[in-house]
Amino acid sequence: MLLHGSWSRLIGVITVLALVAGCSSKPQSQPNAQSNTATPSPSPPVSESSAPITKSNTNDETSQPTPEPDTPRDTPTQGTRTVEKCIVLMARVNDPDSPLNVRSSPKATTTENIVGQLKNGTYVDVKEEQNGWFRISGETPGWIAKNRTDKTCGEKTERVQFGRGQDSIEIRDRFVGGGTHSYRFNLAKGQKMTLTSGSNRGELLPAVISPSGKSLIADLEQPSSWTGTLPETGDYTLQFDSNFKGYEYTFEVKVR
Repeated sequence: MLLHGSWSRLIGVITVLALVAGCSSKPQSQPNAQSNTATPSPSPPVSESSAPITKSNTNDETSQPTPEPDTPRDTPTQGTRTVEKCIVLMARVNDPDSPLNVRSSPKATTTENIVGQLKNGTYVDVKEEQNGWFRISGETPGWIAKNRTDKTCGEKTERVQFGRGQDSIEIRDRFVGGGTHSYRFNLAKGQKMTLTSGSNRGELLPAVISPSGKSLIADLEQPSSWTGTLPETGDYTLQFDSNFKGYEYTFEVKVR
C-alpha cells in the first residue's frame, strides 16, 4: 500500500513536468517577410550646422549709427536793382573838340546844317533822343551828338530787392542837371529801416514816402542817419530831387 502511493505521486510529478515542457516548446509566430504597405523611410537627422543662424546687429554695441544727411542751408545771395524808368532830362556839353556844333537835323555828313555852337560845361535841356543824337531846347535849339555830352538819368525809378540773408544795401548815383531819383522797396509793417548818408554833401538823406503817400522824415537836413518803424506794408519810396546842376549821393539802407 505504501509503495503504491509513492508510485502514484511520482507519476503525477512527471505528468506536470511534461505539460510544462510542451508549452515552452510551442513555436512563436513570425511576421511576414514582405508587407504590401510601403514603410516610409525615416527622415534624415537634421544637423545643427545645416541651418546657420544669422546674428542680428540690432543690439551690437560695436555697430555705428547711420549718419543723417546734412540739412541744406540757404545760401546768401546778392540783392538786385532793376531800373524801371530812365529818362535823360538835361546834359552837360563835354566835347574834346570844343565847341560842340548844334545842327538843324541829326546828321553830321555836312556843315550846311550847323546852326550854332556850345562851349564845354554848358547845360542843355534834352527833349528827345534819336539814333545817338539829343534834340535840345534853349537859346540855340537843334541837335547835338549824344556822345559829346555828360548825362545821367534825370527821371529814374529803380526797384531794389534784398538778397537772401541780406539786410542792407548801398546805393550810389548822381544827377546831371535837375530831376528825381526814386528807389522802391517792398517792405512789411513793423520792420525797422535805418538810413545812413555817405554823400559828399554831408548830411543828405532821401525822402521816405510810405505806400499811402505819407512822408516819414520831416526834415531831410538833419543828422546823417535816420531810423524809423514802418507803419504799413507795401512799396516804400526813397526819393532824391535835384533842382538844376545836380550832385552825387551815396547812402545805405538797412531793414530788419
